[in-house]
Amino acid sequence: MEFKKPRPTIDPDSKTYWEGASNEKLMLQYSIDTNEYFLYSKQLTNAINSKNIEWRQVSGKGKIYSFTIVYAPAGPAFKNDTPYIVASIELDEGARIISNIITDDIEKVSIGDKVKVIFEKQSDGFTIPMFIIEN
Repeated sequence: MEFKKPRPTIDPDSKTYWEGASNEKLMLQYSIDTNEYFLYSKQLTNAINSKNIEWRQVSGKGKIYSFTIVYAPAGPAFKNDTPYIVASIELDEGARIISNIITDDIEKVSIGDKVKVIFEKQSDGFTIPMFIIEN
């Protein structure tokens, strides 16, 4: 039996992020008031009261802030992906986002490793930003 992986709910707050990903651009929100990048959840930032928010393309480069290796899949749809890495990525622009690290050797991944974004197009055309170790 084939299981399809769940897709995020694309709402007005995340639409620009996912449209950017489909065009291989990593888009984050930026507060002009606080000079802070964040990923469409200003309630978790200093920009909570900011009215001057805009979307900007970022470099897609950063470093691994923390990570975990997942051996038990998050549901049947992810069974064939295990083990996989879920990481908090601190982008060069200062924002942190959660994503996967794609690597052939999960045991060599370390906190502080430099990473860069790649865009993985799924079989149904949906595109997901993920990261690889930068040499």
